[in-house]
Formats: sequence, C-alpha cells, structure tokens
Amino acid sequence: MLSARGLAHRYGGTTALDGVDLTVGAGGCVALLGPNGAGKTTLVNLLVGLLPRQRGEISLAGGDPRNASTRRWLGVVQHRWATPAR
Repeated sequence: MLSARGLAHRYGGTTALDGVDLTVGAGGCVALLGPNGAGKTTLVNLLVGLLPRQRGEISLAGGDPRNASTRRWLGVVQHRWATPAR
C-alpha cells in the first residue's frame, strides 16, 4: 500500500533523512518514535506529499502521494505530547 525507498531530505546543511526505506501493507498501522530532530515529521510530510522529494521514491496505493486522488487512501494522525500544567 505504501512503499518508500532511499528517501533523503536536507534542510540547508542539515541532513534530516538519509536513505530511509519503509513498506506498509494494506490495513497496516505504523508509529514513528524517536528523539526530537530524528526526522519523523520530515518523513511523514514526504509520505503524505506535503514536501517535495529530494531523493528516493514513494508509492502510495500505486500512485504519487502529491496527487489528491492518491492521498484518499491514507490516514495520518499526528500527536503532540503536552503535560498538564499544575
């Protein structure tokens, strides 16, 4: 359903992703965990077509995630952790 091969992305001189491969089958669910600056948001933004690819290939349901007709097959929930103030 989702396939990414060799994804790489840089912000100026900072490498956010370097050679990421990911495959998710139909009905699959993936959670991305890691420290701040690990590239999680960059990866998600590439996979849903919000960032242009700099290097690598992405296929979503056999199409390009930058096309709205392809994105209808995708669901994304981003979570921001916040601790209640006392």
